[in-house]
Amino acid sequence: MLKIGCEDIKVGNRVILPEAWHEKVMDFGNLKSCAYEFEVEEIVKHKANKETYYLCKPAKKEKSVKIAFSETAIKYLFGQEVQDQNIGLSFKDFLPFEDTHLLVTSVRNPNEVIPGIFKIETELVQIKEDAVEVICLNFKLDFTNGSGFSSIRLFCDGNKKSTWKLLYSTDISCMTEYEQMFQDTMIHKMYVERSCDKLAAYLEREGAVEHAKALRERAKVHDNSKICYEDELSALSRIINDKSCLKDSSKQLSPIKQDSIKLHWKHNSHHPEHFKTAIDMSKLDIMEMCCDWHARSTQYGTDFLEFVEKRQADRFHFPEWMFAEIWHYCKVLAAEI
Repeated sequence: MLKIGCEDIKVGNRVILPEAWHEKVMDFGNLKSCAYEFEVEEIVKHKANKETYYLCKPAKKEKSVKIAFSETAIKYLFGQEVQDQNIGLSFKDFLPFEDTHLLVTSVRNPNEVIPGIFKIETELVQIKEDAVEVICLNFKLDFTNGSGFSSIRLFCDGNKKSTWKLLYSTDISCMTEYEQMFQDTMIHKMYVERSCDKLAAYLEREGAVEHAKALRERAKVHDNSKICYEDELSALSRIINDKSCLKDSSKQLSPIKQDSIKLHWKHNSHHPEHFKTAIDMSKLDIMEMCCDWHARSTQYGTDFLEFVEKRQADRFHFPEWMFAEIWHYCKVLAAEI
């Protein structure tokens, strides 16, 4: 992460454009050339969006466009690296590294949590009235739950004032149960995508191209209900630290856990409990279910096929013809290929 320095950035300060940012400006503006070194020419507070912009001109006498930086973007460039912390930090005081996955939590409501990626973006901004638009570099939070993106400034003040934590940090001691639920879901989704990709590759080799494509699409939205539906998120957060039946196939769901997870079953057809009878599951439901099991097995280091056999015997009792199909997909997933 970067600590925001105390030094005021003033008119006349030199700003060096990083290579990746330079490429973004070139691509966005369809430019043939662009300077790397700029000088702060003017600092302007935008009347409409309240963002502070640093308008910069090329530092050397060369033909190049002027560009602008948001306050967050320019402070990022002047920031100093400090040791990672995961205690809930303010965007005004600390900034994470670019492209870092975050959990952004409302100060007013700790149950309002947004997962996102801290990304630099280019946009056209008319910084002053009656002035031409300039290419601006601004940090935004790209929401990973599919609900859009927003300028980081939104999370610094007023009703949206928030703190951020590193999503994939191993230190979860300061995470709320809500935040742990987000972390667990995002990590699980990552494992599911890998499992679905493995099964999809097999399907493609067998000529089932459309099923492979559909399975990969399902992987992208797998378990999104856990972080999109408030009632489900709230219920599952209460049992986030009970991983017993994920690690031990002999463990059964407790009545409390069953009540909490029923909402998840209701929203997701890759669970047999979603249906009145499991034989109503589609082929894609079954494939996604197998990938879900395989992902958890990989994540927790359990014996995958033994886990599947035990769940069939102790919990699901699929018809023989249906379990044969399930077993086939599971063996493909278990194979070292």
